[in-house]
Amino acid sequence: MRSRLRFTLALTVAAVLGGALLYFSIGGALQTYVSPAQLLSSTPGQVYRLDAIVSQQPVVNPQDQADSPRGLRFWVQDKQNASARVLVIYTGLVPDAFKATREVVVTGTRSGNTFVAQRNSMITKCPSKFVNKPDPPAPAKKS
Repeated sequence: MRSRLRFTLALTVAAVLGGALLYFSIGGALQTYVSPAQLLSSTPGQVYRLDAIVSQQPVVNPQDQADSPRGLRFWVQDKQNASARVLVIYTGLVPDAFKATREVVVTGTRSGNTFVAQRNSMITKCPSKFVNKPDPPAPAKKS
């Protein structure tokens, strides 16, 4: 009787620990990627990964403002629909590749029509890594 109770207790503890391990190992992957258009129609307060293009509108100098309490403020736009734009407030380290027209992914929450990013959550995508390289020229035929 006691051994059966111990076995049940050990099995329950193992199941709880396994569930906790699974939750924490894939927890970050459960965040949804959204565009600015999708973000504006989403639920405020929920954590999202905003995938967008940095707008041509003026950006406050990242070296001066990224670590300020107010944070770096810049606009991002949808990849397909340039009229869908969202203001992003970001604090933390700014990647070297950050500039206008660059694609970025930022993790954070929506607050009204503003996206408040988590500290140090910005990733810039390097466009050269995602562009198809031209085919190499065909070798010249010998006659």
